Amino acid sequence: MNFKSKSTFISYILIGIALILGSIFYAWYNKEVLLTFNSAEKMYHDGYYFTSAASNDTESIYSLAIYDMIDTGYGTDDGKSEVYTVFGDDGLYFLEANPNNAKIKSMLEFFDKYASEEHPDDEPLPVRYLIVEPHTDSTSILSTIADKVDPDSTFRNREEGKLYDDFYISQTSLTKNIAFHLAVTLVIMVVGVGMIIVAFTRKSKNADTYEKLCELDERLRDNINELDNIADYVDKSLGAYVYKNHLILNTKFGFDMFNLNNLVWLYHNITRHKMYAVITVGIDYALQINMFEDGRCREQRVMLTNNKKAEDAVVSLITYIGMNYPNALIGFTPETKQAYREFKQSHR
Repeated sequence: MNFKSKSTFISYILIGIALILGSIFYAWYNKEVLLTFNSAEKMYHDGYYFTSAASNDTESIYSLAIYDMIDTGYGTDDGKSEVYTVFGDDGLYFLEANPNNAKIKSMLEFFDKYASEEHPDDEPLPVRYLIVEPHTDSTSILSTIADKVDPDSTFRNREEGKLYDDFYISQTSLTKNIAFHLAVTLVIMVVGVGMIIVAFTRKSKNADTYEKLCELDERLRDNINELDNIADYVDKSLGAYVYKNHLILNTKFGFDMFNLNNLVWLYHNITRHKMYAVITVGIDYALQINMFEDGRCREQRVMLTNNKKAEDAVVSLITYIGMNYPNALIGFTPETKQAYREFKQSHR
């Protein structure tokens, strides 16, 4: 059996496997983000923590262990942004966040409550975690806040008490990052699996069509090339044959056969692929084959070729079928479209 579509089957399988492997590689490449599960504590314990000498870098996203948090009273006029001082791993940081954020409010309440209670000296300090992102120091009031909270530069162990950029951080989340990377991974994998499924489905359909062809003429079993000699119409460039009232299409896109005695409407589609909406870089030719079989209409679009010079061959095929099967509607016109609509309505 010599199907032109055999190479396409192998290509689809290889492309499908490549896409699946690509999705796995993409997930592995972004594993630092995906495996955080948007948990600040997990991220911190995995080593992605922000300190004044942080060397770890995951797109500038870190986790911060917070031992105390104070509202400085500085914020934007619209009330959507406040500056907080937080005592972190090795110093004092300035956190910009929305005061209406549930986690921020919960942390403030927790540390305020803890500060109002008595605790043994040997009791370990409580810790809360936030995912944060460093920002450039664009808030001129930060130095004023720093001097107010830490007048002796006790927590700002820097030369001359200078406020460095990496002290200014804002609360963030990895939810969007995780969702994006996970979506890309799943889409690539689904497309890859889909191509493999399509390949095997197409292969199974090819085998069924081949059996039908052999039932039409047993001489063609294991000798499909004999069609070149016995078919009433032969176009090797398209892989199109008409034999015993059947249209047989043996193209790289699949192996199909249609009983032309059941043909209702036939026309061809031309799809031009353009670069910059001007330059044609590819052309696809397809047949729209609408049949009436087993008491119902069956409409199928079949890819023929993407050979740019195939238009004359496609037109010749349709013309031949139109001349030999005059009961079928041929070509796409307002009249044939209306006639087919009326045919469907009368054969419901």
